[in-house]
Amino acid sequence: MVLQLHVWGPAFGLPSLDAECLAAIALLAQTLGRADYQLIQSSPSAVPTQHLPTLHNPSTSTWTSGYRAIASHIQTHPPPTSRDSSSSFSSSTSTPPPRKADAAAAADSTAYTAFLTAHAAPLLSLSLYVSSANYAAATRPAYSAVLPLPLPWTEPPAVRAAMARRAEHLGMSSLDTDAASASTAEEDGGSKRSAMVGMEGWVDVPGAAAVRIRRSSKMAGVAGSLSPEQKRRIRLEGLAGEVLDVLGEVAWEGQEVGARCLAWGYLALMLLPDVPRPWLREIMEGRYSGLCEFVREFKAEVFPAGGELPWVEGGETQSAIGVGARFARGVLAEVPVIAEQWTRWWAGRNRRQVMASKGPRTQGGGDVLLPLGAGLGLTAVGAGVFFYRGLPPFGEAVQVWRKPVVTLSSFGAAGAMFSGAFYGLD
Repeated sequence: MVLQLHVWGPAFGLPSLDAECLAAIALLAQTLGRADYQLIQSSPSAVPTQHLPTLHNPSTSTWTSGYRAIASHIQTHPPPTSRDSSSSFSSSTSTPPPRKADAAAAADSTAYTAFLTAHAAPLLSLSLYVSSANYAAATRPAYSAVLPLPLPWTEPPAVRAAMARRAEHLGMSSLDTDAASASTAEEDGGSKRSAMVGMEGWVDVPGAAAVRIRRSSKMAGVAGSLSPEQKRRIRLEGLAGEVLDVLGEVAWEGQEVGARCLAWGYLALMLLPDVPRPWLREIMEGRYSGLCEFVREFKAEVFPAGGELPWVEGGETQSAIGVGARFARGVLAEVPVIAEQWTRWWAGRNRRQVMASKGPRTQGGGDVLLPLGAGLGLTAVGAGVFFYRGLPPFGEAVQVWRKPVVTLSSFGAAGAMFSGAFYGLD
């Protein structure tokens, strides 16, 4: 039976929007025939491992998660059939690329793989996930295009939060202007918002907001017009250089296929996506032309124009009921009271499912929580809808400002005296 590789869907002109998924697809395309594997567009909530890429062997019911584990599994358990010579790919990929067979090459491959995971992944996270402009214009729409509704409401924010934590140690959280805007809105919400209407009918700006406006107006100019990426460009170039200097010294054409595929997966997502703040692509094109050439040549060789990959439809998790259950689980994971307990139980259940084929099946005593959790999720969604509909309107449709009527009383004590003198006179 053919292997099934569950990956994030295509985006940016590439077979997948995730670096490890790209590497796994490239690895199978070079080492297996089209009849030996299938690609399934998926998400972490659709597989028991809760992580992509994931390789499923239906004949043994085993699940292998993560690129390095998948590469090791393919090397030690190759499919019984040979590579399909009638593949739609070019003949240049029919023969596996040259490899170093000695122990030193294997050690280099392990070292490069560890370096890419530890250093290239956070750098890529800064470009596609931490940067609010790039995430809103490119990354978020890419996830929305590959996920069925209503999953784009729950899964992309969770992925972005995980990627931001991966890059947190780099100290570039200022690129996330969404978080800064949220903190500013929270400060404004906690400050006093009493608007005072003057005699002419004008509204005074609240104190905290007025101070912020005056401060921003003073900072206007060159510095005020720069984007967060431009303000931190020197620091970003230093972070990129720490990673790309190392990768640029490697002759990837002579490395083992596993390390070469992973390097291409990360470098391709650094270079090829069309983002509004392309600071990482500019650095690569300006200083690392060899890496850019490697990315484009690898793509043309392994994924030539007109070539087709063995994509197939997903199973029960892609049905309407499966998508609804995945959405309910995502909602439950955000409920403050039960989120921790639910996440712990669900992770344990998936772990038992993954390990079921590797030994005696363990008895899970908490499977009754699955329908209960789904019911609680639907109940929470329904309660939220009714609560929202019961809220008072946020302001009137038409705002009317009336100028105060000027009378004798408006002129102080003298006006009040004359007003009393003329009281009762028509």
